[in-house]
Parts: sequence; structure tokens; C-alpha cells
Amino acid sequence: MLMVVGLVQFVAYQYTRGALVTALERGVRAGALVGAGAPECRAALADSLAEVLGGTVGNTVTVACGADTEQVWARATGSVPAWLSGGPDLALDLEAIARREVEP
Repeated sequence: MLMVVGLVQFVAYQYTRGALVTALERGVRAGALVGAGAPECRAALADSLAEVLGGTVGNTVTVACGADTEQVWARATGSVPAWLSGGPDLALDLEAIARREVEP
């Protein structure tokens, strides 16, 4: 039974990681458009996370966006809490970067 719980927790970790990567990529794409920046990145990132990640795991993840004249980046850090007492939390540290579009 212990192995089944461990396997299911690993699947939950992979789902969380995939959801975060997708949200980070959506955020940087939104922020990289001409006339956009970090606020648009944060809005798109928050919308994506609200759709796919909530509950305990959503509360353990911290996200941030930033931009300069050449690129937009988004970062997520946190962990997936252990399901069994004494088990390790599975850490997450992800980042996405996109080049900003230039006006033609």
C-alpha cells in the first residue's frame, strides 16, 4: 500500500509541475506582446493557475513575473506536500523566459 501512495503522489507531483510549466509559458507569452509587460504576465499566470491548480498545493506555490526591454520571465517555487507523515515534500523550482516582440 505504501508504494501505491508513493506512486500516486509522484503522479500528483508531475501534474502540478506540468500545470505550472503551462501557466508560466502562458504568462510570458502574454507579457512578451508589443505594449505588454509584467502586469499582463501576472494576469495570464494567475488565470491559468486558477483554472488548474488549487487547494493545498496551490497554497504552497509562489509565482512571480518580471520584464525588461528584451525579455519577460516568470518563476514558480514551492513544493507538493508529502501525503504520508515523515515523507519528503517534493520541491518545485521552475522558470520560463520569452523574448519581447518588437514593433515592426
